[in-house]
Amino acid sequence: MKDEKKKITDEMITSLLYKLTIISYIKQGEKLYCDGDLNIFVDNSFIPSLTRYMYSQNRNITSKILTDIINDIIYVTDFVYRNEISVKKNEKEKNDRQLRTFFKESNDKILKNFYIKLTCALDGLNNLKLTYNNDISIKTCLELLIKKIESRIDKLENILVIAI
Repeated sequence: MKDEKKKITDEMITSLLYKLTIISYIKQGEKLYCDGDLNIFVDNSFIPSLTRYMYSQNRNITSKILTDIINDIIYVTDFVYRNEISVKKNEKEKNDRQLRTFFKESNDKILKNFYIKLTCALDGLNNLKLTYNNDISIKTCLELLIKKIESRIDKLENILVIAI
C-alpha cells in the first residue's frame, strides 16, 4: 500500500464490507473476476475461464485486488479505532460529534461489522486457496492474506465487546 492518505468515506466502508461479503460466498472451485470499477464477482458464468479472458482477468490480478482490499480494510479499521480513541479522550469533542453524526454509524458498530465480515470472508478465501491448490504462488498469497485477516480479527476481538 502506498503511503498516501486515503479519505475514508461511508461509501468506501460500504464498498469494502460488500467485497468481503462477496468473498465469503466463494465456494471451492469458483473463481473471482473484477470489472473496470474494481467490483468483484464470483465467476459463475457458463464458461468461467472465457469470461475472465474476455475481461483480461487472471490469477495475478485477482491476487493483487484481494491484497488491495485487505490492505484497505486494515487501513480503515486502524483509522476508525484511532478516531474512537481520540474521541473518548476528549469529552467535548465526543458531545459535539454525537450531535453532528446522530444518524451515522458509531465507530464500534463499524468495527463490529468488519469483524463479522472478515470472519465470514475467511471461508471464501480458504475455498479459493483450495481452488488454486496447484498454483504455489497464488496459494501462498492467499495464505498470507488469511494470516493478515486472522491477525486483524484477533486485534478487533481484543478491543471490542461483541454481544451475541
